[in-house]
Amino acid sequence: MLASGLLVMEDPQQIKLFEEDAGEVSPPEEGLYLGTSGWSYADWEGTVYPPATPPGGRLTEYARHFATVEIDSTFYGTPRGSTVERWRRIAPTGFLFAAKFPQEITHEKNLIGCKEAADNFVRTMQGLEDRLGPLLLQLPPDFTAEGMEVLSTFLRELPEGPRYVVEVRHRSWVGSELPELLGERGVALTLVDYPKMPRLAEATTDFAYIRWLGNRREFPSGHTHLKKDRDDDLLWWAGVVDRFLEERKTIFAYANNHYQNHSPSTVERFLELRRGDR
Repeated sequence: MLASGLLVMEDPQQIKLFEEDAGEVSPPEEGLYLGTSGWSYADWEGTVYPPATPPGGRLTEYARHFATVEIDSTFYGTPRGSTVERWRRIAPTGFLFAAKFPQEITHEKNLIGCKEAADNFVRTMQGLEDRLGPLLLQLPPDFTAEGMEVLSTFLRELPEGPRYVVEVRHRSWVGSELPELLGERGVALTLVDYPKMPRLAEATTDFAYIRWLGNRREFPSGHTHLKKDRDDDLLWWAGVVDRFLEERKTIFAYANNHYQNHSPSTVERFLELRRGDR
């Protein structure tokens, strides 16, 4: 269980983080999985990771603080089975990995003629066994609502078993029949905080998937501490999360570094605001 105490670094630029014992994790609240998009960031040393932590040791350290992570690297290609097995062995009991579908499927082939590649990706990620969380289908900005039938066919042909999530980045989807389609398939609609899309707050299945994204150009490097106050935004999301928890939905929420410059601290601040720490 994530401890309620916080690790306070002497340097004011160092950020408070969770403490917990290794070996087993659980979310900070039942049904509320909070994490970051990716884990292998050298500039997190001194906050998430002790100084001089080797790249191969970062996942172990990350899992001491969080109960889930969204794997970003799978966007660039399906990992080797041996890599997935290593992730499964490193992760403590109760830890869950979400993962993006490869860009070959979503951005290069636009979901057409890629059933074999999709099946291979899902089969490979199922090597995580009980550590497998949702699989995210992040559609490109130019994938419009005109592709509704293509999306429907792709979802229909996916292997049964995993939880699936769809993220759209074109405004033509707003007001479309996408929620109904996803609801029929038992697929979650990604709820994003992203400059180019309106914030949506309705779940399409028994779990919700939230992504706190930002403008990649705003914080291009040096992700060491918070640089932007987004308390009002996070309070809005806290209300959404409260409602979902009341509805007994499982929630997965991930922050990236471009939201406030240091995604672990975004998660920390979200929890502080939910506890009433203004």
